[in-house]
Amino acid sequence: MGRKISQNRRISSDRVRKIRKRKSKILIALEGKNKTEKIYFSNFEDGKKSYNISYAKGNNTDPLKLVEMLIKEIENMGLDLQDDDVAYCIFDTDSNPSKNKIIEEAIQLANDNNIKVITSSPCVELWFLLHYDYTTAYMKSTDVIKRLKKFYPKYEKNINIFPDIIENLYDAIERAKKLEKYQLENNRRIGTVEANPNTEIYKIIEYLIKKG
Repeated sequence: MGRKISQNRRISSDRVRKIRKRKSKILIALEGKNKTEKIYFSNFEDGKKSYNISYAKGNNTDPLKLVEMLIKEIENMGLDLQDDDVAYCIFDTDSNPSKNKIIEEAIQLANDNNIKVITSSPCVELWFLLHYDYTTAYMKSTDVIKRLKKFYPKYEKNINIFPDIIENLYDAIERAKKLEKYQLENNRRIGTVEANPNTEIYKIIEYLIKKG
């Protein structure tokens, strides 16, 4: 009988340790006052996940200032990016070549501080479009949204599109990877204005799915 009680205590202790295991902290910096991305990522949040998502404060649209703001937020929150915490800086490249220099500086600063940069060229709506269609055609942001509306007519900024496109999520991931491969094969650096169209959103999505 004593042996049985001891085993029950051991199992109970294991469960307690599992329950008390610290959740990973995922800190995301988003550009400007646009809430499109925040609304989208909120669909991956619930109390049952092994992680907690929070968002850096501020409304910067400059990629470099966005990274600098994120570094301060990491320090304030005491995140350990060498352990199980992760920080993402997510922004659009748009389509103006003059933005390349500032993007390169932002990416370098992010790399120096273990921050993961996620870019979309020209805009995040490309990620939504890839749920329906694959294209290598160069596009401005207005072109992407126009093309997206052919498949999803009611699209507007700051709406929760996730429930309507989730069934195509894995198709979007595969198309994004295919598009990235295409850009690399054509000697275009990911994250630059020239790597258009391209989106790295799939990387954070795969991470969140894996973390579960």
